[in-house]
Amino acid sequence: MKVYRTSMGKQQCHAICDFFGSFGFFVQFVLAVLSFSALIVKRNQESPRRPMKVFQYDVAKNGLGACTVHFMNIFIAMQFAGKEDPCPWYFVQILFDTTVVVYANFVVLRWLERVVHSNLATDVSSGDYGDPPQVKRWLYQLAVWLVVVVVCKIGITSVEYVFKTPLAEFGAIILAPLCFNPHLELFIVVVFLPLILNAFQFWIMDSYLMYRNELHAKIPSNGLSTSFIGSNYGSNSTTLQ
Repeated sequence: MKVYRTSMGKQQCHAICDFFGSFGFFVQFVLAVLSFSALIVKRNQESPRRPMKVFQYDVAKNGLGACTVHFMNIFIAMQFAGKEDPCPWYFVQILFDTTVVVYANFVVLRWLERVVHSNLATDVSSGDYGDPPQVKRWLYQLAVWLVVVVVCKIGITSVEYVFKTPLAEFGAIILAPLCFNPHLELFIVVVFLPLILNAFQFWIMDSYLMYRNELHAKIPSNGLSTSFIGSNYGSNSTTLQ
């Protein structure tokens, strides 16, 4: 594990935040398992439950998107931090991902579904894989979802860059009480907060990645729609074969 030094006034703080050490990989694996466990709990509470094949496709799509964002967060945190402690910046990334970005993902996803349907005459409604579920549909939806999460991440990172100084100070202030307890800081930043917030994020994202008729407005032939949430969808739309 690496030890970073962060200047906090006249004090020198020690923070352990090595994402690529053996312990860091172990912690990330544990977080992934626990976060996906939240989806299993969610499925058990669904009525009616999604078929297992559909659930597996939804989880795989959600997971690949989450992994993409996770490694983007690590890269951004290390770039913004420079030689300083990247933990505060990783904390800031998690906060944005589980608040502003969650809503942005939903809006952009629904918009992009309509753009694809309008211009390519192809239905990529999230969670609708056909009967029986088809890998081809899943791959199309995965591509759309990855575009959504990457675009939204780049967008929020641009905003963070503009407000880099106050955000850096915010992260440092929040973690200041943990400044001289590196093991507790490691647990809070890398384990506890991501566990709670990622589980919540996975739960929310799964809700709009799964296919539910009431979450999709019926797309007319001209590809226009008056709302993101509308009437039953998919009865006469063009679908992937």
